[in-house]
Amino acid sequence: MTAAETVIWSAASGSVGLVVLLAAADAVYSRSRASLQSLVYLSACWLFFTLLSGLPAAVRPEVSAPWLHAAQVLVGPLCAGLGAHWASHWLSAAKRDRLTDVIFRSTTILCLAGGPLCLLLPIGSQLVVSGAITVFSLSVALWLAARAALLGDRLAWGLAAGCLLTLPLQLGLYWLALNIGRPSVALQAGVAMLGLLSVSVTAVILWMRNRQDLQIRHDRHARRDPITQLYSSVVMVQKIIRAQRRLVRTRRDGALMAVMLFEPERLLVQVGQYGLNEIYSQLARRMQRHTGVVNPAGRYYDRCFLVVIETMHSPRWIRTMGLRVASSLRRPLEVTSLNGDRIKLSADIGVGMIHLSGASKDVDQLLHEAQDVALAARSMRSRAALLDELSHHAVAVENAELGASWRAMRTAGPHPPRALHPVRHRNQPA
Repeated sequence: MTAAETVIWSAASGSVGLVVLLAAADAVYSRSRASLQSLVYLSACWLFFTLLSGLPAAVRPEVSAPWLHAAQVLVGPLCAGLGAHWASHWLSAAKRDRLTDVIFRSTTILCLAGGPLCLLLPIGSQLVVSGAITVFSLSVALWLAARAALLGDRLAWGLAAGCLLTLPLQLGLYWLALNIGRPSVALQAGVAMLGLLSVSVTAVILWMRNRQDLQIRHDRHARRDPITQLYSSVVMVQKIIRAQRRLVRTRRDGALMAVMLFEPERLLVQVGQYGLNEIYSQLARRMQRHTGVVNPAGRYYDRCFLVVIETMHSPRWIRTMGLRVASSLRRPLEVTSLNGDRIKLSADIGVGMIHLSGASKDVDQLLHEAQDVALAARSMRSRAALLDELSHHAVAVENAELGASWRAMRTAGPHPPRALHPVRHRNQPA
């Protein structure tokens, strides 16, 4: 291998290795079985890419030739067997198509048993037969992925594209490993680029399917509201508790925002349940547009949304945040009426905000206070209210006397709290 060839394959191997590292990071983050399987398969692809290119012998000439030859014979069927086994699960072949399931099982057995058996053949035929098994397995996977796509699995087209890109890569790598006449440097660079592209496409498709699996798993545990895609009430309570703990450590201050929609029954008469769901969804999106995706937002119950805002650099920012959210949510919403026409209407909302700190305050009390402040905001011009730290009354945010810093508010002295009367709303979780 010349110096130029060594540079080409070293760069390509490093690029594929970067894809493997990203898969490892995803496996650590998601902690799912599917992401771990993707990591193992992509690692096997990187090993196949590195060994068949002959890079170990070029970088370290002391590498034993018999050892490298045996590794090249085994790695192709091993990678193909793992790919066939997990592709069957990836496509849910056992549940959707018996033919696909049977063929993938047979291909897996052929690859995992055929690789070691190749070492029993004459040494000149070992790599040839190993390559034939590997290419045959990939061709079968290409056909079955296209079949699954035709049966309705749209992501299977991506898997088929990855297989199609990998096919010429495998042929080129086995050509290099068999030393049947050295291809030009330009051709080798093309094969290397094709390898990086095929591994990247496969990794993206695996990641997309893993995201789908995670979504299903989270929905099963009721983490997301199906209409607004916000967090559920249980998750929001957990996030409030964790936020208080973090605020103790960081000595920062934030806020808890409650957004309430009043008299949804009036809207239900005009737009029906479908239109009402549209209203909830649009209100959730507008709210998150101003609070930001970093601040956890959830649906406490059907007409009440919550947002945990952990970091606010000054109390005055509460006023800005409350006015922006209230102004946005009061703008007309375009929804579908009962007769199918698109109409515009305004939602009757209230935005309540309370100071959130690291103090060990009961979560139920926080939730009741935030809802009571939102209820009080309905009678205010801006429709946004804040729980005053001094009087412990709900005041309009535009009239609230806010200090320049949280420290000034904390050192102002203790004030005997006057508890707001909790209001139990219909459909509110106990």
